[in-house]
Amino acid sequence: MPRILGTTIPATDTVADVSENEPSGATPRVGEKAVRHHWTFARIGMYLLLAALPLLAISAQVFGVVPMTATGALVIIPLAAGLVVLCVIAPHPIDRIVGHGLGWGMFACLVYDVFRLDTVYLLGLWDDFIPKMGTWLHSGSDAQTGAIVGYVWRYFGDGGGIGVAFFLIALAFGLQHRSRRTVLLAFVTGAVVPVWAGLIATVALSPSGQQDMFPLTARTVTLSLIGHLIFGLVLGLGFLRARGSLGRHWPWRPLLPVRAARRTAG
Repeated sequence: MPRILGTTIPATDTVADVSENEPSGATPRVGEKAVRHHWTFARIGMYLLLAALPLLAISAQVFGVVPMTATGALVIIPLAAGLVVLCVIAPHPIDRIVGHGLGWGMFACLVYDVFRLDTVYLLGLWDDFIPKMGTWLHSGSDAQTGAIVGYVWRYFGDGGGIGVAFFLIALAFGLQHRSRRTVLLAFVTGAVVPVWAGLIATVALSPSGQQDMFPLTARTVTLSLIGHLIFGLVLGLGFLRARGSLGRHWPWRPLLPVRAARRTAG
């Protein structure tokens, strides 16, 4: 338990009280702390927006609202570049959470694809629409280029973005203090609703969804659901592995009440 000026601070309050990198003995004024909290809120908001846009861009493309080329070039790439610059010139503990979420989201997507690509290319149960998605991003590209662009978007944008959003939301609600079962159930549920449900709704409700992505049959619905269950499970296991360190970087108390017995959960 850290000590400041001879006073013991509870472990759960460490980040909330001193995460703003104050030198030992410094006492920030109320106005300064309020400004810093506003900037932290803004930073988290930008991360969540960037995390959500890659998936929303797919729906916007399929519904014919905004082409993915415009969303990527005009919004996603500038926002991502701005956040990278912000991390370099003004690093913040939240950035560590985002890095872990990005990495675990990409890894969970990789495990998901071990299952999915086997069902596509070995068993021939359905088609792979990711290369076509790449052609939406890079107009006029051939199948090989489309596959490269599509899978870069899938891993960094879709998988990594979901990982970032899930890690930030989980810490906000205090899942780092909950049981393993609760954490895994929360992550698997999140992978189904809203992620998988949003995918199926996009395919079902858009005029060309089944032509652009995949036909809705009992087989494709089941395979896509299994893939998202795998994704949520792996992402939840990643959160469990990292929550001991990530909890110390979250700047506020959880939104949900935490029993005293759970406060030191690692």
